[in-house]
Amino acid sequence: MSETPLEAVRRIIKSCVYGQLATVSADGTAPRVRPVCAFLQDDFSILVPSHKDTSKIEEIENNPNVELCFVDNEHWQVRLKGKAELVESIEEKERLMETTLSPKLWRGFFSEGPEDERYILYRVKPDSAVWMKEWELKYRTVDLSEV
Repeated sequence: MSETPLEAVRRIIKSCVYGQLATVSADGTAPRVRPVCAFLQDDFSILVPSHKDTSKIEEIENNPNVELCFVDNEHWQVRLKGKAELVESIEEKERLMETTLSPKLWRGFFSEGPEDERYILYRVKPDSAVWMKEWELKYRTVDLSEV
């Protein structure tokens, strides 16, 4: 049995160590792209942690419309578009810290754990998703109503 497009997209995202996050510059004049840790959730949202002293914080505050891109080792790529929403739940931050990466790595960024005031967490709930093999040159749309 072959996998559905949604299953394929989940597999591709989960195989990637990093995603690329695209925002709009704080002054609204230029795109900005950077690698981020991005964690796919069961509800198909993506959690993106950040340090509060990064430029993406102001960019997202000014314009929460973002795009995430993932490319796996086999050259499959996924692009997800949505709004970044601030997650303020200490429990959600703690759950992410306990289930991803190493505690040593997390503590290197946020020494006070999930309550560290420098720990910013965004949730991106995609409103569109596309995927393709790198050289196919035509994206396939993912039906997000399945989520």
